[in-house]
Amino acid sequence: MKVSAVKNYNYSNSFCFRNNLEKRNNNQYKNEYLNHFDYKKTAAYSASIIAAGIGVIYLAKNMKISSYAKTLSNSLNTITGKKIPAENLSCVMSGDELLKILPKLTKKNYEANSQNIKNGFFVADLHSHSNYSDGEGFVKNLLEDAAEYADILYKKTKQKFIFALTDHDTTEGVKEALEIIASNPKRYKNLRFVPAIEVSFSHKTPKSNNPCEISELLVYGINPYSKKLNHFLNNTKQKRTQMVNNFINEASKKCPLTEFSFNEFSRFYDFEKYGNMMNLHWRINHYVQTKHAVTNYAARINENPNILYEKIMQNNKGVSLGQLHEYGKIPYDIQENHELHSILKKYEPHIENQKIITTSENSFEDVIEGFKNEKNIFMAFAHPAYLTERVNDPYEELKYFTELSNGLIKASESFHQAYPSRITEENIRYFQDKTESLNLLNLGGRDNHKNKLFN
Repeated sequence: MKVSAVKNYNYSNSFCFRNNLEKRNNNQYKNEYLNHFDYKKTAAYSASIIAAGIGVIYLAKNMKISSYAKTLSNSLNTITGKKIPAENLSCVMSGDELLKILPKLTKKNYEANSQNIKNGFFVADLHSHSNYSDGEGFVKNLLEDAAEYADILYKKTKQKFIFALTDHDTTEGVKEALEIIASNPKRYKNLRFVPAIEVSFSHKTPKSNNPCEISELLVYGINPYSKKLNHFLNNTKQKRTQMVNNFINEASKKCPLTEFSFNEFSRFYDFEKYGNMMNLHWRINHYVQTKHAVTNYAARINENPNILYEKIMQNNKGVSLGQLHEYGKIPYDIQENHELHSILKKYEPHIENQKIITTSENSFEDVIEGFKNEKNIFMAFAHPAYLTERVNDPYEELKYFTELSNGLIKASESFHQAYPSRITEENIRYFQDKTESLNLLNLGGRDNHKNKLFN
């Protein structure tokens, strides 16, 4: 109100006096005009106005810094021991902010083809992975690619590029990204970075060879420093580590002549990278089957099984026994051991008395419980065509999980950009329609796993 009053006084009252001076042009009115002000009072009043103006500017600046950015800044300061102002994270976007923008975005805004990039239509990529999960790219390089494109987009359209990092079941990549952004905020002034995660859950799949499959949810606007969230993620990793150890112990009892070890599994099946990820029971099954097959083959050709395994697997990390057959590394007559396969049946998600039993995966209810009190977040179905591919009624499946989420699921990745050819445009339109019929928002992402965002 004071600022408004001063503005009216300056541009109204002083204008009238100036007109009077010009019209009458005599000393009487000059003196009248000059005496209208008490210079001391005027100086004090002007100083107060300047101070008020600075306060308004300061307030306006700080109003732009969200409570989300302040929360992240406080956590980052505690973790790093540095003093990082919240302003340095002003490019970071919460889930609540993203929700307001999603209705304005269309399928074209998620398609990074040359024409859309040229015309500035590609404005958001809400699904990507770094080397902290199953991606190849370092966080710093991915951020640099995003920032470089953001500058081009802003120069062309005055829009900022929205980019989300969504590693599987881990927040480590997001933490690194926030530290990088905070250390050089000007570099990311045209970027809106969304801290996110892709979390997995087990569910029934009546039309699959497996009674249960693993699907995923995208969670946007996370606080990667949240104690409850990290407890949930650490607990998931501990369950998976324990499952691997139990699997190896049981395999050793069934095949005592084969030497299994956690360290060997970790080296050739990259536990450090994939230990956070879903379907770890398949990887440990591949390990015990390949190691047992190589041991049998080594006995046949009179070689040391451990040395032969090292030699064969050095350039075949992460492969199955079937692939070793195809590559000519193991004879076809050395097949999987059914005793070992029985261990897989025990540790993979399965159904007992109509209930899903999991040892290394979370149920949908587990995931919702893990995120239910987190602020500024929302969930979206990741690539919904995969989630519903082996169920009887895709719409009912999406509806069921939406209702079970207690309001956390607010969107679906209808415009997923990495579907294989079997997912047709008709399928995509179907999921767009069903998403909207459930009052969910459509979003999209490229699910990038490469070492660069752009080729």
